[in-house]
Amino acid sequence: MKNRLLKVTINGTGFAADYSAQTYGMIPHKNGVEIELAGVTSGRIANAETFAEKHGVSQAFESHSDMLQSVRPDIDNIACANFAHGPYAIEAARSGVPVIVLEKPPVIWPGYREGREADAETRKNESMDYLSDVLDAVRENGSKLLYAEDFIYFDGVKALVELLIESRKANKGKVLYQFGVCAHQGSHAPAYDTPALSGGGALFNKSCHPLGPCLFLKQVEGILRDGKPIRPAKVSAVALQVLKHQPESSGEHFRVMQNVDDFGRLTVVFEDQTIAEALGHDLSITGIRNELSVITDFAKYDIRVNPNNENELFLPAAEPAGNLLFREKLPTPLGTSFPRPNQFHSHGYVNEMNDAVDCALNPDRYPQSGPMMAWDTMAILMAGYESSEKHGQFVDVSELVSRREFTANEMPDPNQFGRVLQRT
Repeated sequence: MKNRLLKVTINGTGFAADYSAQTYGMIPHKNGVEIELAGVTSGRIANAETFAEKHGVSQAFESHSDMLQSVRPDIDNIACANFAHGPYAIEAARSGVPVIVLEKPPVIWPGYREGREADAETRKNESMDYLSDVLDAVRENGSKLLYAEDFIYFDGVKALVELLIESRKANKGKVLYQFGVCAHQGSHAPAYDTPALSGGGALFNKSCHPLGPCLFLKQVEGILRDGKPIRPAKVSAVALQVLKHQPESSGEHFRVMQNVDDFGRLTVVFEDQTIAEALGHDLSITGIRNELSVITDFAKYDIRVNPNNENELFLPAAEPAGNLLFREKLPTPLGTSFPRPNQFHSHGYVNEMNDAVDCALNPDRYPQSGPMMAWDTMAILMAGYESSEKHGQFVDVSELVSRREFTANEMPDPNQFGRVLQRT
């Protein structure tokens, strides 16, 4: 029997593009399926050509539209600078791409690229109007959108979904309080400190990570119990520039942002009056921190993805480690560290891309993190900046969240999320 060939294209040549390319070679084995990295594009063709040679991509292209027309991919990964997310998603949908993998955040405020200024409330409303246009294009052209929030695809989150399903038998399954963190020393991507390219700083690009599973687990809880997701109702937030206002010596081990926030904190109140808090910042001197803690009516579940003390290493000198990276953003291997082997697995990237491949192979399967997740995330992030501008007061998002209706295949299906726990 001839193998089924899936053609994958990648937009961008930075960190997200790099792990996307590597991850497709790590997904769980599927008989009769061959995955070809068929195309890559970048803002500079030289970067695309270098990336193609490094990762074995069939061809480098000067533009996204040329790549789509030439390759006709089954999966298009939008892993480029944030300002291009919206236009590329629309372009992919209109080109008939079956599965579009859209990295976070979904879009940025269109006014940035137009050279406009506006208050946070205006930016929020215009951003949601723009995202609605993007999701309309996806829906009208029959594409499937996977909103690539890797925290949702942690094995620990998968285990929590299994627990929520099982707990229903004991009349339990209420998620009461969630707290998550994403932090490191500050992105070195050139676009990060430019709002017109990144859309924002730590609140927009880091707190979005723990926010994702918090929204997801409440969606799953509601679907399991009542057949409809539990959505966010209001948000309070702060977005601050910490290092910019400190002595120059304080920024020695960090990238000091001049134009975007390096600290963001979100408090989300859901329509059932439960709480989630998401923290994102660029002040972690010890490298990446990816953590999530969930308190339910039957258990407390702590997910310590990175650092994690499953492995411990002590090096009295750094030189023997060469260029080995023991965990993401670790500034030095010297001393005691907690290596994270197979980071792409533990960080959810493999599960994420595996979902995309399953959706490309099965016409009846849809992404677990889809359009509703992108919508609710964007609503919270933009309302978060509005709240920060109003000194942390709560901003009601219930009307904004309910403005758009979603079909069942644009929401999670807990019974299709996959199993990671064994049974007795």
